[in-house]
Amino acid sequence: MADFIHLHNHSDFSLQDGAQSVEMLCNRCDDLEMDSIALTEHGNLFSMIPFYKEARKRGLKPILGCEMYISVGDHTEKKQITTSTGKKWGYNHLVLLVQNEVGYKNLMKLVSIGYLEGFYYRPRVDKDLLRKYNEGLICTSGCLAGEINQYAARDDYESAKKAALEFAEIFPGRFYLEVQNHQIAEEYASHSILQRLSEDLNIPLVATNDCHYALKEHWEAHDVLFCLGTDKNRT
Repeated sequence: MADFIHLHNHSDFSLQDGAQSVEMLCNRCDDLEMDSIALTEHGNLFSMIPFYKEARKRGLKPILGCEMYISVGDHTEKKQITTSTGKKWGYNHLVLLVQNEVGYKNLMKLVSIGYLEGFYYRPRVDKDLLRKYNEGLICTSGCLAGEINQYAARDDYESAKKAALEFAEIFPGRFYLEVQNHQIAEEYASHSILQRLSEDLNIPLVATNDCHYALKEHWEAHDVLFCLGTDKNRT
């Protein structure tokens, strides 16, 4: 039995981004002898029922979750801010994992609010909503598009610390700093800051990868899919 499981995964229900089916994801778990797996689609729970059924059929523990879009301001404000580098910035990523039935209901509530009230390019919620509906949810800091990880990649320790303390307050005892390795320079740059935050603030680290396909040879198919979704050409 594997002593590691993946907690940050996307299937083809992460539309125009995930390049693996729920069945392919569960097949890979069988191959690697993993007993549990999380599925964290981008801003939706579309795959939740087929994922749960497929995982249970195979004897896997399904961990329900979502990679949420967290607005930089009020979730109902349809605006972006411009950073010092000229980048338009309207939301950050954050992963939520269901801990119990209360968390399941709160996650459904948050995702629904994102679509019904906070949709602006993406279905967004804000930190006030997280404060209201955090019970029963485990939170991880997400990928390089997460608020803390972006600050860490820019070597901005104080801003990363402020954000980490805020999320640790919203999710007491249920917040983790994600460390990922996709051989990206910005990720390498963020690791020392994330480790320092963990030591200084007593926030545990969790190792994840931002998995969008099941096998490494599927990278090209994912690249084509991603280009279709972002209206870009392959180089």
